[in-house]
Amino acid sequence: MNEPDTGNINALASLLNAKGLDASDFIDVINALANIKQRDAAKEDKEEVESKKPKTKFIKDKEYVYETRTDIFIYRSGETKSGRYYVWIYDAKTKRRFTQSLRTTNRIEALAKAEELYREHKDAIRRGVKLTSINTHELIRLYQAERLQTITDIPHQGITNSSFNTLVKHLTLWETYINEMGYKNRKLEDIPTETGKRFGIWMKEKPKARYAAKQERSNETINHTIAAIKKMYRDVAIDEKYITMGEFPIFRYLKVNRDPKPKRDILELEEFSELRKWMTNVWCREKDITDLERIKRYVYGLYLTIQYYGGFRNKEVLGIKWGDIKMIKKSSKMEERVNRSIYIPSWNSKTGVSRDCVAPVAYQFERIKEHYKKLGITEFGREDYVFINLTLTNRGKNIPYNQPAMEKRLSAVVEGSGLKKKLDATGRHITQYSARHYAAVDALMRNVSVYDVAMNLGTSVHYLEKTYTKQLTAMMKQKELTKGQGYWKAIEEREEGITKTEEELLDEGLLSKGRGIDKGKERQDLQDMGIMDKQFVFDKNTDDALGILEEEEYAAFKAGDVEAARAIGEMMDKIRDENS
Repeated sequence: MNEPDTGNINALASLLNAKGLDASDFIDVINALANIKQRDAAKEDKEEVESKKPKTKFIKDKEYVYETRTDIFIYRSGETKSGRYYVWIYDAKTKRRFTQSLRTTNRIEALAKAEELYREHKDAIRRGVKLTSINTHELIRLYQAERLQTITDIPHQGITNSSFNTLVKHLTLWETYINEMGYKNRKLEDIPTETGKRFGIWMKEKPKARYAAKQERSNETINHTIAAIKKMYRDVAIDEKYITMGEFPIFRYLKVNRDPKPKRDILELEEFSELRKWMTNVWCREKDITDLERIKRYVYGLYLTIQYYGGFRNKEVLGIKWGDIKMIKKSSKMEERVNRSIYIPSWNSKTGVSRDCVAPVAYQFERIKEHYKKLGITEFGREDYVFINLTLTNRGKNIPYNQPAMEKRLSAVVEGSGLKKKLDATGRHITQYSARHYAAVDALMRNVSVYDVAMNLGTSVHYLEKTYTKQLTAMMKQKELTKGQGYWKAIEEREEGITKTEEELLDEGLLSKGRGIDKGKERQDLQDMGIMDKQFVFDKNTDDALGILEEEEYAAFKAGDVEAARAIGEMMDKIRDENS
């Protein structure tokens, strides 16, 4: 055994003392150096093994961000010369990976950025959503671009131009709301889900751009807007994995009246007749208008009549071609002169189903041809539109009128005829589509079966029943519903020759006991209904003559003809004086 080198030991002891260390500190240092050598040796062995493996040209300088995790590392791409670092994040549960350039060549900076991305995106990877976030404006842009690719003229095979324009309005309202809530640039996943709860109320309070007299939107319209927005979130935000269902906005639909009625006001039969007469006799014969304008007015009057008689939708009537108009087989001579069958092809029908519509419009179509001939238009091909644009720049190009042009004409005739005052007084607003509602009500009032009306108008029996028939039942069936009830029982008995005495009317409760003005009024009412005989003031012939004159006087006052009413009144006074 060799003797210990006391010189070296003394020198080492002196060094430790000089540094303020002792033997235990020396041993710790020795152990640390041993560990480092072991790690270096293991690293050399690992590098030797790795060097023997085939090297990938895609990943270079791979380094794990955390010593204890293997689901994230940085690397340089072997396909680029920039030397920039990239990050690789992998989720074993979903088997999804995420890679992204860190835009730096500095290793320390790359590690820091990788840690930040890991914290931000690890949860998103697990939830199965995209790591790229978008805001509301970007969502709307993506959805519009998607729907734009499906635009078609054929209903139910995509989205029509008019429907797309309506969709844009719906989405614009949502974007405006989001901006007002202060979430203009907020990412979808960061917008509180309860934000959508007040959207319906917000729309209700927001003034409409059109029809200023009716400030509030209907609950049905608001609910349609909400449905369109929810579809956008489902089709893009959810399906494309920008958000999860837990981040889907919460909406509240507004309550809708369960007793539906027509959404558009309509004209009464007398009002429509008066409007037609005014257009024909006054509007179309106005002085100081050009011949072209006169023909345009005549054609519009015929257009309006055709739409009211046929109940066509606005797009349908403007899309009618001469080849669509046919005579009906097995018709009588009078029916051949009056009726026509108009074919509505599937591409021009809202439902996407073609149909033949029957209406008494043969005369109107022939008159349109006569007016066109005055402009030198003498050929009416099967593919030529009936309601062609007659302006000089479009004439001869087979371009039909558009709906705004017809709406503008309607506003002019409603205003010019004085009909607008009546409509305003009754709180009604008339559009071109009101013609369809008019046709439905008119047909049902004429006791046409609801099935036949549905077939002719291209709608469903269910829609007609829930929209019209319930409201029209009392009007259409009033005689059957009130037969043998109250006054009608006495009236029906009187028609059968049964005369009631005052005592019998008292027993039936049709005449009350007592005296005075009330009793006299009840007796007068029963006399007017024919239940009791009238007590003649003069004689029967004189009283009847005065009764007729009273009705004429009232009619004159109602028509605003004060002079005629005054003349009738003087005639009545003269008759009374002669018979006094």
